[in-house]
Amino acid sequence: MTNLATPLAHNAGQIIDLLGHIRNSLSAFHATELAIANCILQDPVQVSQMNISKLADHSDTSVASVVRFSKTIGYKGFPEFRMALVGEVSRMGEKGIISSELDSGITVEDSASEIIRKIAAADALAIQSTAQRLDVQSFTAAVDAWEKAKTIGLFGVASGGFVAQDLQLKLNRQGKNAIAWGDIHNALTSLSLLGPGDALVAISHSGTTVDTVDVMQEFKNRGVTIILITNALRSPATAVADIVLFTSARETTFRSGATASRIAQLTVVDCLCVALAQRNWSGTRAALDESRAAVGSRSGRKMVEGNSRRSDQKPSRSRGGK
Repeated sequence: MTNLATPLAHNAGQIIDLLGHIRNSLSAFHATELAIANCILQDPVQVSQMNISKLADHSDTSVASVVRFSKTIGYKGFPEFRMALVGEVSRMGEKGIISSELDSGITVEDSASEIIRKIAAADALAIQSTAQRLDVQSFTAAVDAWEKAKTIGLFGVASGGFVAQDLQLKLNRQGKNAIAWGDIHNALTSLSLLGPGDALVAISHSGTTVDTVDVMQEFKNRGVTIILITNALRSPATAVADIVLFTSARETTFRSGATASRIAQLTVVDCLCVALAQRNWSGTRAALDESRAAVGSRSGRKMVEGNSRRSDQKPSRSRGGK
């Protein structure tokens, strides 16, 4: 199977949160890339005014390293990257945002209104930048794998586990056989349930969770197609995956494992489920109607309506005529 774990650059020129994208990738950068990234994050305004030679000198690297860095984060070269950075700086200026605010996230000095504003902005940005970062080719390949699979396994730990459970419900409602695991032991003891032609979706923001990587490798050894939803540009998990779908969400001081990362993952999940439903709309519609009817029979609203109808009926006379 063609490996689609390498990020593509087709949407790079319009990255909504370029500085966030760079910060999210710090742990994945090589030494020279990291030096360039730190220079950019420390003073994006100054760097946006530099040519390639000045940035190379400023970061104690080389022109070739700057070109490689630009390509690593998804641009064709430095000119395209610099134009994007200029646009990012301009956008921040128009909205009155300073880079230190974005980098530090919520601080102990923030008021309640500032906390609300920052969290709402971060969550909204996570959805927009994730949708823009999704590679259409990888996305379509993931839907193809789901469509062909008899069984879809889902794995995530901690917050990723909640996303896996949500995805299981969505797929089950569409009539797709899906099983979610949040524990490595439960996943590995169920190894025989998936085989060639099936798919495993792993959810890991960092891509470094040992349990997630081990589960991916074990199922891959059985010929299962591995789909990864992650925020990390490079990680042990991306090295194992056949298909990678990238999210874009910042985790800052008070927000490790934050809602923004889950919202970004759920955005990918929703897009995948709708695309799958579109492939077999009549069958999906029937499955949704069945599940809706089954759940509806347990609805408190129906019970209230039923009691209301019974109360409106006149009491019948007994056989004794009393």
